[in-house]
Amino acid sequence: MNKILYAILFVFLFGTLHAQSVTELGNSYSGKVKWNAEIGELSFTTAGVITFENKGKPKQHFWNVPKEVNTITIEADVRVVGAFHTQGDCTIRGKHRKTSMVYGTDIQKWAQTNGVKAFRHCQFQNLGGVLTIQNLTSLNPFGFHVRGEGNVVMVSDCDFLDNRGGAGNHSDGIEGGDGSFIENCYFETGDDVIKVYHDLTVKNCTINMVQNAVPIQLGWGNTGNDTGTFINLTITGDSGRGNDDRAIIVGRSGAYTKTINIYGCNIKNPNASWISLRGKEMIVNGEVTDAEIEIEKHWSKYKAGKSNMVICGNKDEGNRYECIKN
Repeated sequence: MNKILYAILFVFLFGTLHAQSVTELGNSYSGKVKWNAEIGELSFTTAGVITFENKGKPKQHFWNVPKEVNTITIEADVRVVGAFHTQGDCTIRGKHRKTSMVYGTDIQKWAQTNGVKAFRHCQFQNLGGVLTIQNLTSLNPFGFHVRGEGNVVMVSDCDFLDNRGGAGNHSDGIEGGDGSFIENCYFETGDDVIKVYHDLTVKNCTINMVQNAVPIQLGWGNTGNDTGTFINLTITGDSGRGNDDRAIIVGRSGAYTKTINIYGCNIKNPNASWISLRGKEMIVNGEVTDAEIEIEKHWSKYKAGKSNMVICGNKDEGNRYECIKN
């Protein structure tokens, strides 16, 4: 199936949303909002919960944002319980990175509990246009934190957290379409953090490997031949996805050739492996420069695929590298 046909089918099946109007949102939010129709900005000014009673569980907290809303602002010290699914160009921004918060649920394994697919129930989901997310915290999402699928997401100065514990929350970090850009973000979440399913760039980000975290996921299926560019990447922690030996880079399933370039990194996890490739038709190319890496071992127990990565100028399969530029 070609990409255009797939996109049309996706929109028909999942993306043709009945958007709830600004008025409906205001009537369905327990806090206060302010609407500026002239500039298309909806502001959450006090804390509250989005509940569309007529949508029923589990979708009652999900706002299908109408296209006339091009900016959503969350004031400082405001926690909004809800999720945002956009269909056109839209910016969602906080006034304070730590206290402008979008919250999901304290329920572990929320998707399984409700019998739904986590990837269709993201905290922020882009079904068309460019979704920009800035200067806020996303905590304990219903499904993934951010999903663009084939659409562009531009994310900066945000924290993506899951403090519920457990391995089945499906609190994946970010998946974006070609040209997506993630900058100055912190991740402490219990699933695949950056999905390299399209060509994207990640700059000045930190990932804390908590239980079940995978910093770089290549694909659950035939995700395509893509390039992930990482600049000034920091990875910390002592955990990760146990059944992949807490690998930094994981290919779960599928056939693809990925290029992972890391220009500047400090990666330290005493229990981690570098790479885990479960499929024979997985190839990983790329280079790592300006690096300080301290991990337990190079390969996980899954070594079916092939890695051609050059780390600090060579292909040695080690667990410690240092080539920091002066």
